[in-house]
Amino acid sequence: MTRNATTYDGDVTLNGSERPPVELRDPADVFVGGASVAGDLAVQNAEYVFTHAPVTDDAAVGDVAVETEIRGSLEDGYVQSVDGDVLLGDAEDVFIAADAADGAVSAPGAENVYAGEATPVAAPDDYDVSTFGWKQSESATDPDTGVYAVGMAHDIDLTKVNSDVELYLVGHGHEVRVEGRSAAVSIHFVGYDNTVSVGPYLASSVETDTGFDNAVDADPYPAEDLVEMSRSEAYSNAGFGRRKVTFQEPADGDEWCPNCGKPAEAIIERHQMEAFFLFGWPLWTFEQSTNPARECEHCSPNAIHAELSASERREIFD
Repeated sequence: MTRNATTYDGDVTLNGSERPPVELRDPADVFVGGASVAGDLAVQNAEYVFTHAPVTDDAAVGDVAVETEIRGSLEDGYVQSVDGDVLLGDAEDVFIAADAADGAVSAPGAENVYAGEATPVAAPDDYDVSTFGWKQSESATDPDTGVYAVGMAHDIDLTKVNSDVELYLVGHGHEVRVEGRSAAVSIHFVGYDNTVSVGPYLASSVETDTGFDNAVDADPYPAEDLVEMSRSEAYSNAGFGRRKVTFQEPADGDEWCPNCGKPAEAIIERHQMEAFFLFGWPLWTFEQSTNPARECEHCSPNAIHAELSASERREIFD
């Protein structure tokens, strides 16, 4: 028998003030963060369940008398802290982070269950950015752990990343942008329609994709960064008279480097020319390369460490 029934309109957050066991009746979407349920978690008759918590076949909480029932014209539910069992009844979509419940997690009657396994590298509050709820916006500079986001439509920026970081994204509609150098970005998706944009000097990998329509947009390595001397610079430096010049230009059309054989995002050609120059322009060409050598970001000697800025790279070549 239910002892306490409460009627709400709109979004509801379970934050520890409710007497367990707690039932959330007929919400829209429900988001369950890590270490948020001190007992069992039962999800009954949901349309979609996305979870990194192991799902048992037995119905947890089913035979336990509910102490607190929350119902009404509910929109989304957020489970942040409950000191006992939680029952989610007739929800639309439910998103469950790893280690969400101390007890068992069950999903009887769910139409679709997307289940995976992952262990976040840290506790939620130990990430550089930890967000929970609806339409959150945060940023961090020079992070060393990453992002932990639970909810809907979070907008997050990480800049000056130079240590390996993890993005643990639970829910839908998240947009995360990561810029930096010489580091790896590990990504975990629990949900759908989440997008991660990664700068060109970072490696990225999707470790788990528990859901659908999640995307990583990785900027390609800029071929211009491999160019030590451009054509225009070589011509300008030639001055007046007969000169030999060398320069590099981006090459189009190849997905594999003909020099090292690796798949490449940036390929350049090395050109040589001997010509008579006047005011920085070749009037007569005596000799020029017809089959220029090619190299990529993996084998080019100009692909120096990404932690150096463009001006620093110029100083090295000078």
